[in-house]
Amino acid sequence: MDQFSPPPFSMLLFLSVAGDTFWGGHFYRFHPVVAMGMTGRMLERLFLRHESTCLVQRWKGVLLVLGVVLPFSCATALILVMLDRAGLGWISGALTVFWGYQLLAGKSLETHVAAVFASLEKDDLEGARQSLSRIVSRDTDRLERSSVIRGAIESLSENTNDALVAPLFYFVLGGIPLLMAYKAVSTLDSQVGYKTPPYRDLGWASARLDDLLAFLPARLSLLLLLLLFGYSASKKRSTTFKALFKDALSNRLNHPSPNSAHSMSAFAVLLGIRLGGGASYGNRWSEKPWIGFGRESLTVEDLSGALSIFRKFRWSIFLMTGCATA
Repeated sequence: MDQFSPPPFSMLLFLSVAGDTFWGGHFYRFHPVVAMGMTGRMLERLFLRHESTCLVQRWKGVLLVLGVVLPFSCATALILVMLDRAGLGWISGALTVFWGYQLLAGKSLETHVAAVFASLEKDDLEGARQSLSRIVSRDTDRLERSSVIRGAIESLSENTNDALVAPLFYFVLGGIPLLMAYKAVSTLDSQVGYKTPPYRDLGWASARLDDLLAFLPARLSLLLLLLLFGYSASKKRSTTFKALFKDALSNRLNHPSPNSAHSMSAFAVLLGIRLGGGASYGNRWSEKPWIGFGRESLTVEDLSGALSIFRKFRWSIFLMTGCATA
């Protein structure tokens, strides 16, 4: 291998996962996701400046997606190609690792959910509500202890796919450019992918594209979680792996989103609990199906168990990417 060539992609992937496993990405002014969010907000204000028909707003939504996805994806591809052609492959490799671990959010997700757990351990319910409010969109100011725990586990389980599995999936599939594209769509979906005005039509393209991109990774998340932890969970609960798998599959579509319940269903059956149900959003109650057949009343031990599963899952991915470099 030429001394100026980058390491193999498997090594760059492993180093990116290692960066997220041990340190995690930290948001700063020029962080890619921050820049994506700022670009999206700028275009959002532009497209909402004048009232339009539903069809026109949907076309504006398509332009919004293109206006955020293409610049970040194409710019990173151009930078990496130019560096490689200039004989600076080692800089290209370093940027791949840097951007890779900045765009993986496993460590960040665990840290935010662990903050809820830490407050609950100290019987600081108000502190737990405040920590939860940073990672969920539901109203948290009046939640009882069990509902705070449910919200934290739901956020952790749903975002196992959004923060870790899906980004890794597209990183492996198309390198940094495709990872940038996925994160841009995911960021836009969190900003404008709502079914209420003024985003119902403007956010339609972002929401549908996010659903499409998350389709395969969501199902992969469920499969990996059950294969890694289903056998030990079945022994603890005196049941069979087949029964757990069947329960997870029967609950995986119990959500308005076609993808969100897959990893949530896996966590629910592994922990023997029920997730989902109703919650208040903007002082409006929204009823959702239950996910899982276990206990409805949750304890801090359930949140501890969920965090334990997620930590082991992150370490399993770290080890798998490490083995791929051998």
